[in-house]
Amino acid sequence: MVVICTMVDMHIVENKSKSGKKIYRSTLLRESYREDGKVKKRTIANLSNCTPLEIEAIRLALIHKDDLCALGALSESVKLHEGLSVGAA
Repeated sequence: MVVICTMVDMHIVENKSKSGKKIYRSTLLRESYREDGKVKKRTIANLSNCTPLEIEAIRLALIHKDDLCALGALSESVKLHEGLSVGAA
């Protein structure tokens, strides 16, 4: 009998690098997992073009991933509005 236990942790990483006088920032959604006893990391999505509000929403969802009912209580304080149309008229 073989038992395989997979633990996957998803988190947001904010990187900052400097080249000369310029500072570059990137925000990534990453996943940590074990393969052959070694910890490995994989980039799931590049969130650099997302707004800080969108990144915080993803971070909040990751924190409450086991209890999504807690996010339902937050929906009363969230206001949605339609964005600009994109494409042909």
